[in-house]
Amino acid sequence: MSLIEFNHASFRKFDRIVFPDTCWTLPEGEHWALTGANASGKTTFLEVVAGQWIATQGETAYHLSDDEIASVFFCDRQINYGNFYYQQRYHATETDGVVTVREFLELQGNALPEILQTLNLLSLLNMEIIKLSNGQFKKLFIVKALLKKPRLLLLDNLFIGLDAQARDDVNEALTCIAGMDTQIIMTAESGQIPAFITHVMEIAHFSISRTCLRTEAVTAARQVKALPELPEPPVAGFDTAVHLHQVTIRYNGKTIIDQVEWLIRRGEKWALTGANGAGKSMLLSLIFADNPQAYANRITIFDRLRGTGESIWDIKERIGFVSPEMHFYNKRHITCMDYVMEGLQDNPYVRYMITEKNSRFAAALFAYFSVEDIAETSFQRISTGQQNIVLLIRALVKNPPMLLLDEPFQGLDAENVALARALLDAYCKDRTLIFVSHNPAELPDGINRHLKIEDGKAKMIKNIHA
Repeated sequence: MSLIEFNHASFRKFDRIVFPDTCWTLPEGEHWALTGANASGKTTFLEVVAGQWIATQGETAYHLSDDEIASVFFCDRQINYGNFYYQQRYHATETDGVVTVREFLELQGNALPEILQTLNLLSLLNMEIIKLSNGQFKKLFIVKALLKKPRLLLLDNLFIGLDAQARDDVNEALTCIAGMDTQIIMTAESGQIPAFITHVMEIAHFSISRTCLRTEAVTAARQVKALPELPEPPVAGFDTAVHLHQVTIRYNGKTIIDQVEWLIRRGEKWALTGANGAGKSMLLSLIFADNPQAYANRITIFDRLRGTGESIWDIKERIGFVSPEMHFYNKRHITCMDYVMEGLQDNPYVRYMITEKNSRFAAALFAYFSVEDIAETSFQRISTGQQNIVLLIRALVKNPPMLLLDEPFQGLDAENVALARALLDAYCKDRTLIFVSHNPAELPDGINRHLKIEDGKAKMIKNIHA
């Protein structure tokens, strides 16, 4: 018996037809991985299976109810982020109306699911969800889906934002689930398909290009591409990019960062690592002037001690910034090119000025990543991988002396990761870089220093790729 059957079905997503004339079935016992390049249609196929896009022709048959399907999408809409602002997660007193982890999971009493302990969420039950790290947030949605005990589980970009231990824990949990009554369909990189997957669907141009057994899937070769012409970095005018002097951060009596000492000199390239929730993004929020606890600590940015008369806009103007949370908090329907150009001026009270040089460099970056066709498309209408490319372009176009890149390669396929790494190595030659990632293979070659946050403490690591 099959759970799902598509017989010459075509589907409409907004104003376009996707997966035309599709014939596919999901027999009982099969687990599928969807592979393909960024914007090929992997997430859209999951949405089709979830019933989000209706068939305009052909036949579809579901031998399970809507309640038996659970899904986890990277930009899940179960939370209305339009009610909150990005910096709010760093303000201890501005959390009215924000549900806790316990409330979000609708847990009652003291009988708690074992999966909470497996994914290290027990200690976070009373925390407001907007204060969770990116990785913790992803684990929260996995638990939410698993609590439904679905017959079919749909997972989009599952391992994005998870540290190595969390990936192992999630993979172990899913392997166990796959051996029981739940079938899994997930997006995956062609070289990173979990062992419990039985079949692979290769997707291109919003169509199924090939289906095969997992053992027959192949990894696509990466392309080499010429770099665009890069702008000369601005005159830095500083020697110390960042100096955190014994910085300590506490929330609700809990110490998150404990006496961290970190000196970053102009031109240095740092990897910043640590487990989910260790405090990496917290440190970046201090540097990028988003966290008010900067004023309770001694912090030097661009040779100047915080709180000595500089504005937050003076700091932001000189930093290119990428963060996973930028997906959630930007819900405006603005074109990709307009969003990129907004990055030229982080101060919302000052109109940004676009020059011919800015426009030419932005166009060159869109062309480098082969995404010229989305420049005038709404940021909300493109894939997660494409959104991350746009966010990276946005950070680079302003031509800052320092980059803070918090997991900038999330959702990028192997080819785009290779393109981005090559670009950053060339672009950051004379710039300061702080790069956050859970995957050592993503680190640009120019990274030569490594700070790891563990139990709130900072540790200098000699092995850059450890």
